[in-house]
Amino acid sequence: MVNRAIRPAQNSAPPFGRIAVCCLALSLAPACAYLPFTDNDETTGSGNTTIPVTIEGVPKQLESGALKSVEIRAGEPTSLLDVRRRATQAASALEEYLASEGYFMAVVSPDLVEDMDMRPQLDVDVGERFTIAEINLSGTETLPADVLDKLSIASDELGIGTWAVTTDIEELERRLVTELRREGYAFAESEGIDALASRADKTLELTYQLVPGPRVQLGELIIPEGLETKDRSIEILRNWELGNYYTPEKVETLRTRIRGTGLFDGIGVQIQEDPAADGLHPVELQLSEGKRRSIGAGISVSTSEGVGATASWERRNLTGVGDTLGVDAQIATLTSGLTLSYNRPNIGRYGRDFSAETGIRAEETDAYDLQGISATASLSQPFNDHFTLSAGATIDATRSTDYELRAAGEDDYEEQVTFSFPLGATYDTVKRPLDPQSGNRVSLGVEPGVSVGDSEAPFTRITSSASTYHKISERLVAAVRAEAGTFLGEDDVPVDRKFYAGGGGSVRGFEYQSLSPTDADGNIIGGDAMFAASAELRWRKSERWGYVAFVDSGSAAGSVDEAIGEMRTSVGFGVRFYPGFGPVRFDIATPLDRRDGDDPVQIYVSIGQAF
Repeated sequence: MVNRAIRPAQNSAPPFGRIAVCCLALSLAPACAYLPFTDNDETTGSGNTTIPVTIEGVPKQLESGALKSVEIRAGEPTSLLDVRRRATQAASALEEYLASEGYFMAVVSPDLVEDMDMRPQLDVDVGERFTIAEINLSGTETLPADVLDKLSIASDELGIGTWAVTTDIEELERRLVTELRREGYAFAESEGIDALASRADKTLELTYQLVPGPRVQLGELIIPEGLETKDRSIEILRNWELGNYYTPEKVETLRTRIRGTGLFDGIGVQIQEDPAADGLHPVELQLSEGKRRSIGAGISVSTSEGVGATASWERRNLTGVGDTLGVDAQIATLTSGLTLSYNRPNIGRYGRDFSAETGIRAEETDAYDLQGISATASLSQPFNDHFTLSAGATIDATRSTDYELRAAGEDDYEEQVTFSFPLGATYDTVKRPLDPQSGNRVSLGVEPGVSVGDSEAPFTRITSSASTYHKISERLVAAVRAEAGTFLGEDDVPVDRKFYAGGGGSVRGFEYQSLSPTDADGNIIGGDAMFAASAELRWRKSERWGYVAFVDSGSAAGSVDEAIGEMRTSVGFGVRFYPGFGPVRFDIATPLDRRDGDDPVQIYVSIGQAF
């Protein structure tokens, strides 16, 4: 709400009705200036959108807004009186619009028409445009100097001498309240703006009526009773020390942490206005727990990798501390497996997660056949919102046969047990993993280990990946990824520890593993290094459909340098369907430098973006 006073002018004043319109312009919400006929049902009635008048005398930079301000949704006028009434309403609406742009003395005069076939003309005398002469803040007398300085900086953004545009004046009110809340005044509000207009000087003096309220120091969480989740598992989500000043970001971060547990369907966070005995303001949570069990299923289809299906079952909050037990099953042309996993979040502090899994798998590729059983455990710790370190231990028992044994007609498998200790670092600012819109993701993995059994080999496997996403426009996203890997140590490790390239996970358009080293007979063997890069342009045509153009390139070889030198490239086009949980993708790709034996196209169907 804006309260105003008019400073008398030395020369003649405009008519009273015009002063009322000038004053009204500062009290209306910006939307009101664009919905002028609020006293008439034509704005929401049936009919086509039309402009019932022509306009003369409006500054060029305001022509578009002026025409929009007089638009109505109505049928043809039914009488000459109807034509004149619409012209009068359009004149009032245009005056309101001009006043919202600082032309408080503008006069709009509709022509008196005598023919229903004529559109009335509005003749506009905009007058001089008002500027801001002074900005004052009330209610801030007891605020600390540092807070006053920040309010002053916010006020300077409007600026003395700038045009008195209503939306800018009201935007400053919003910024001032926002700044107070950022400085700990959780209940800050504004009681309105007092505006003193000088018709002689064509200026406004503004006084913002601020009510900061108390500077809030945050206290304990108040957790609802009757939850299956234990209190300590919710308390650990608190992201402030007792006595810290309130900020909106702290509350939003708490809400994000609670949402990230996946345990609650309904989340409310409220700061209590009355402090506790220690002077701190408790933070009350309103929580509604969601379902604890879920099942999922998925399919993938590829001309290079065959058909696959997955199924999953998950039990959340198994022991009341936010932990999760999951079972995942996969059956596919190249690989099948069953995995049991357990995750325990926030051990001792927020973000420190423990995970463990065990599983069996069987793989049958052009390079090797393998059966294995493995168990792994890891601990991860974020150091800020984006950077995470992890460390773990893995034991993997495998029976495998590669191309050499198959070519010799031998049925014997090579049996090995591999002990490894994977270390990882991740930097991730991507907020939508299934359909990234912006941000960056960088990861580095170092896995030292040793294989024992039919052969013994110490090794170190190093992998890295970097991807970036840039939103070019509301519907267009550019995505780029590069990944590399290298292998140090003995060659007598399980064949699935080697590097391979080609297929839906690396270079679409080529057969699975076909961009890997081969022997003299053309049999695929694993490489000691790999490099691959991809670029996509993703266009979201509508809520349900999108399209992608992409380029993939990569190779596996004896070293990263060799892999870069031997890279092969493909191009393709994809369709994305968005059912509401993430895109279903259909990609078709073709090699640019096709070799003898390469198929002209490969097709892939899966869930989620390629990267």
